[in-house]
Amino acid sequence: IGNPQAHQVHEYLHLAAALGANPEPLAPQLTVTPEEIEAARKKFGLEEITAPLFGLNPGAEYGPAKRWPAEKFIAAAKEIQRQTDCRWLVFGGKGDMELAGRIASEIRNPKSEIRNVSGQTSLRELMALLKLCRVLLTNDTGPMHVAAALGTPVVVPFGSTSPELTGPGLPGDTQNHLIKSDAPCSPCFLRECPIDFRCMNGITVEEVVQAVVEALKR
Repeated sequence: IGNPQAHQVHEYLHLAAALGANPEPLAPQLTVTPEEIEAARKKFGLEEITAPLFGLNPGAEYGPAKRWPAEKFIAAAKEIQRQTDCRWLVFGGKGDMELAGRIASEIRNPKSEIRNVSGQTSLRELMALLKLCRVLLTNDTGPMHVAAALGTPVVVPFGSTSPELTGPGLPGDTQNHLIKSDAPCSPCFLRECPIDFRCMNGITVEEVVQAVVEALKR
């Protein structure tokens, strides 16, 4: 049987090997065309923006235990914008539109253009926009894996889930910054925290800001 402590990619490769396939791991890779990127720029009004684009993805379908608190996203986004003069793209599915709208309105200021595209993109448009981003600050969720596979660095607060088991890319990928607290109950793999959400509350805004700045240097 496979190693229960190994990244889940090895579980699937173990099954593939049993069927006679090559079990050597390859990093997930996705591509978008220049035409798709330019079409996304035009559709979402990004053609005139010359400042670096950063992505922010505050939702997670599995449940609230995977979501770093909105107020922490807001504080981190404001400080990152202050340090880097970036412009934010706020991502999310249709179920994240209220959350994304709140965050976008809180981080908007006269010097910073914000594009809230939650619930407005097709999958290919999402890929094109993620490719445009210098970095994506995100929870452990689908766009995290998509961004990493496109080559966009991701910064991810992990709470109820395990970066060792389900982190983006291959284990040990230094492009991505996966952050977790020292909460002894993490990972619990629950959809909702039954106590005080110490795993996510233990990840500070300062840690995340530093990780984003470090990701830009790679």
